[in-house]
Amino acid sequence: MTFLSHPVAARALWALPLLLVVIAVATTKAGLEQRAVDASGTVVQAEVTDLTLRERSEITSGQVGLRYTPPGAAAPVEREVELPMILLKEIEVDYLTLAEGETMTLPIVVSPATDQIVLATHRRGTWLLTLSLAGMAVIGALVSGVLVGGWNRFLAREGDPGLRTA
Repeated sequence: MTFLSHPVAARALWALPLLLVVIAVATTKAGLEQRAVDASGTVVQAEVTDLTLRERSEITSGQVGLRYTPPGAAAPVEREVELPMILLKEIEVDYLTLAEGETMTLPIVVSPATDQIVLATHRRGTWLLTLSLAGMAVIGALVSGVLVGGWNRFLAREGDPGLRTA
């Protein structure tokens, strides 16, 4: 008997599509919040405090450190925001050309009702990207659900293929 042919393991595989559904719901919620911030938020200038890029063959990711004062707040907020590599490269070009002692600012759109940030230069693209990631999670949930369901039906109908004799 192989591991995935065990009935408990085959049923446990349903956790994968369920996890993808949870990711899709959370990402959709974030995308809709970003869309609301885009529509009714306030543009503030955020100081870029740090820029971290990791470009390796197995993973490319990065973050930008921002310091800004949200509308209605007395103290500034510091956040690390993970952005797509194409946007980070755009920021990196300007960040690396700064003279010593200069600070770079980015216009961002924020709202006091949420912690979501939308880049003012890419307002529509920010929330569309988030919603497209949610769409990919939905597609992954559907495909993995079909595969797990098919595997469980096959095991119920045919039994463990590892136990068959020729």
